[in-house]
Amino acid sequence: MIRIACIVVLLLLTSERVTPVTGACADTLQPKQVSGRMYGGTRLDVDINGVLTVVDGERNVVRQYSRDLVLLKEIGGSGWSNDQFDKPAGVWARNGIDIFVADYGNHRIQRFDRQLTFISSLLTRDCENPDERFGYPTDVALSRLGDLFICDTENSRVVKVSGLSKVERTFGGFGAGKGRLQKPNQLDIGPNDNVYVQDGRRIVVFDNFGNYVQAIEGLFEQDPLVYADEKGLVALDGKRFYMFDENVMPVATVELDTTLVRGTPRAFALGRGVAFVLTADGITCIPDPRTTIEK
Repeated sequence: MIRIACIVVLLLLTSERVTPVTGACADTLQPKQVSGRMYGGTRLDVDINGVLTVVDGERNVVRQYSRDLVLLKEIGGSGWSNDQFDKPAGVWARNGIDIFVADYGNHRIQRFDRQLTFISSLLTRDCENPDERFGYPTDVALSRLGDLFICDTENSRVVKVSGLSKVERTFGGFGAGKGRLQKPNQLDIGPNDNVYVQDGRRIVVFDNFGNYVQAIEGLFEQDPLVYADEKGLVALDGKRFYMFDENVMPVATVELDTTLVRGTPRAFALGRGVAFVLTADGITCIPDPRTTIEK
């Protein structure tokens, strides 16, 4: 298939609301494990209904699980066509409506509906304007304002795409001063619409316009995994959860129970009082670490 230069066909982002429902894991907060090849993956997210979306960059598939961790659907395979992937690396599915997948090797973002039906894709690597390009995306997140933020590892920066499907700005690249990114890998959107970018063993915080706010560094023993929502930021360095409030002030540290979570965490997501921790072996459902400090 011939790639058309500067393809920007991402449809307008919706603001429809979905009423969340409860699930057994969220209601009881009892640890639960599911293991095996079918449950493995490299990144995951959970929506407001408790439905999980897992990307498996090793097998080039995306799977969807119910709130009880029952497989609902699987799509993918190696390739360039719609519904195919080349090392998918990141996923965002929070609102229960849209699912965005960072299709790393294909240099694009694919958008699906909540049933994993393909909607559109975003590709700008062939644009003439270098300020609009992104390549080898490893993560993607949608803000409450309808802006899409992409972790552009080819250029070591973040690309912001407006609700009108146009690249609005880039930040964290050359000339960003203290906010200069070296090895961005994950990002998320938190309170005050701040953008949290995992950059090696530090987390760099930007505002919604890409202005540098601060960096969290000298704290983690390894590259942390990040998750942010309206409550604040949570980082997991493989051994413990670090929690920060809406002003990026440290709140608490909670040790990860390695008797429950076996293997090295590859990703985690929080939803309805539950932490879903993904390893190469599967998914473990444990209480959200923030509940331990809210009691």
